[in-house]
Amino acid sequence: AGEDAYAKMLGTSMVCAILEIVFSLCPGKFVRKIFPPLVSAITVTLIGVALTGTGMKYWGGGVVCAEMIWKEHSQVVDSVGFGQPVSNVPGATCTGNGKVVLPYGSTEYIGLGFSVLAFLVVIELFGSTFMKNSNVILALLFGYMIAGLSNFEDLPYVDTQKIADAPVIDFLWTQWFGIGFYGPAVVPMLIAYVVTTVETIGDVTATHEVSELATNGKE
Repeated sequence: AGEDAYAKMLGTSMVCAILEIVFSLCPGKFVRKIFPPLVSAITVTLIGVALTGTGMKYWGGGVVCAEMIWKEHSQVVDSVGFGQPVSNVPGATCTGNGKVVLPYGSTEYIGLGFSVLAFLVVIELFGSTFMKNSNVILALLFGYMIAGLSNFEDLPYVDTQKIADAPVIDFLWTQWFGIGFYGPAVVPMLIAYVVTTVETIGDVTATHEVSELATNGKE
């Protein structure tokens, strides 16, 4: 069940997080020798490139429909599917965007995504220091506001039915997942924690260099 899988993920994450604790207790010089600036810079760059690709998929309407668009290509249908659909997974029609269902890459989705990008540029050009430090969340909230105020053929981009059905007062934590453990996920999760450690070192180092503040000393 999904609850059991989530419980095992939580427990395995707690065990693997010990690696992060060990790194945090190591001297800074030792950590920098293990992960020099060249390694951290390459890691941060690769993560940024991967996130850019994921962002483009969301911009077109959603990750699932972006991943599935290949099976609607005529060559795939003729060569692999012998004229029939390749799989039963929904294709390039994007769902989950409120009650609007449009093909991947529709101009409506592109326009909503462009509103986020445009507001992000405005913040970088005219925003205060606080706004620039929180530019991503502000731009996403602006795009969400545009989506909430607009619709497609009287169908909303933001479905508020779950909010309407929710009780007026409720506890934030209403479900218990338990704690489990899944051995085969230990090695992949340790690798993921190492990557996040390298990413954090690169981000913090770059932030210090841009701020022109000393990275050592009592202050």
